Amino acid sequence: MTYTFISLSLIAVCTALAARPPVVLVGGYHLFCQNDNLVSTHDFGELQPRLQAEGVQVAYFGTCSVNGTPSIEDLGNALGAAIRDLNVPQVDLVSHSMGGLIVRSYLSGKQPASGVFNPPADFKVRKWVSIATPNFGALLPSIIAEFLPGTQTRDLVPGSQFLFDLATWNQNRDDLAGVDTLGIIGNAGGIGPIQGSNDGTVAVTSASMSFVLPDERTRVLPYCHGAGDLTSILGLGCDAPPLAKIQSDNPLSWRIIDSFLAGANDWKTIGRTPRQDSYLSRFGGTLTQRRDNVDRPIGSIQNQTFIANPPMTGGYSVVIDKPGPRIALIIPSAAWLPALSLAPRMLISIYGYNLANSIVTVNGQTLAVGYAADNQINALLPDNLLTGLVRLTISNTQGKETTNIRIEGAAPAIFTMNGTGSGTAAAFRVGEVIELYLTGLGVSSVTPVVTLDGAPVLVEYAGPAPVFPGLDQINFRLPDGVLSGTIVVSVGSRVSNAVTKPPE
Repeated sequence: MTYTFISLSLIAVCTALAARPPVVLVGGYHLFCQNDNLVSTHDFGELQPRLQAEGVQVAYFGTCSVNGTPSIEDLGNALGAAIRDLNVPQVDLVSHSMGGLIVRSYLSGKQPASGVFNPPADFKVRKWVSIATPNFGALLPSIIAEFLPGTQTRDLVPGSQFLFDLATWNQNRDDLAGVDTLGIIGNAGGIGPIQGSNDGTVAVTSASMSFVLPDERTRVLPYCHGAGDLTSILGLGCDAPPLAKIQSDNPLSWRIIDSFLAGANDWKTIGRTPRQDSYLSRFGGTLTQRRDNVDRPIGSIQNQTFIANPPMTGGYSVVIDKPGPRIALIIPSAAWLPALSLAPRMLISIYGYNLANSIVTVNGQTLAVGYAADNQINALLPDNLLTGLVRLTISNTQGKETTNIRIEGAAPAIFTMNGTGSGTAAAFRVGEVIELYLTGLGVSSVTPVVTLDGAPVLVEYAGPAPVFPGLDQINFRLPDGVLSGTIVVSVGSRVSNAVTKPPE
């Protein structure tokens, strides 16, 4: 299989000094590939020329740019290759419909084989606007999907193995790897008692990004999924303007996209959040898999699009229903960071249920455990872990559970005096030098950058702290006259929690 990357305004060289990175528009599903599918206007209307008028470079990646009948995973891999071929430090992405699943597949490194992921070491993505993404499926009956060519439509059926895999690739949940993301969804579909439940093609619970992002990061607009008979039929009536096809009758979409990509805050006042939506404020969806006590799946994946009193309102939740030990979350012991990334030689905290008296292994290596209770285990990751996904297993007399965890060269997390990861840093002052304690410097050869109120400070030492395995220490010198400030540590693209300098 070969692919062709279609660039509408592709400038060969983009320096890191450019005010805005290039924008790649990622198109949605097309049953038939025709000439108009090879340009951005079919899915995005005037979006490309409007961005170009602001001096932004724009390229288009469409599903019809890949030959044959590619899977969504194939398209995700091709999107990654196309981004790398631009040869720029970063890009912004704007996707429509299935294009959002292509983006998620790329970020996770999902491969066609179920449960296999190879996430890229450098995503090269700064911001992503997800428009009408069927994150947990479209309003597409499986009997129709079976008669359509390829695997794309079968993967779009709610409850498909593809959607479950994508939603559970890292720690049995999705992970956008810290990419600054915003979702735009529509609720103009439906008639009678289901008015406002969908955009004509995707249910509001499926399109919402609240399954992985805070409430405000989903903006609900009175628009439709697209413009066409299929949208109207599936949504039982949706005759409002399309969400992504930018034109004069849908100004709200353009205002959100433009302000978000430009780094402004106008998008926060446009449209509604899930908490303000008549459906999303009351309902949620669930994707449920039953497993036995040793983590073997039982039966098929169950999907419910609208349920009252769900685990989480405003979007979907993945529910793994099993007896025995159950892992809920694994984070650095110092703080919960935006990206679910861990590092070699890091102190981690595993939260869950029935964890007491457990053995913890990563790729077969038994971890040193410093604390263990029914709902929490504190452990130390070994220093020989390679970057990428590794398998962490909890096992005890009640059974076991295994999940992927993502390892990066470094993932700095600063300890705080109150143990919450926010507030005053766990640090000491020795003359004009601050000794800062953290975990997650890992084995990266990149020198950490420490900023105080955004200004870099002089780092005199960064590495393991004495005596305590997994504890890191950074010594930095205070600038003259500085008495307070916010401390942040970054290593490469990974940024720590923000903490405050300890008092004098």
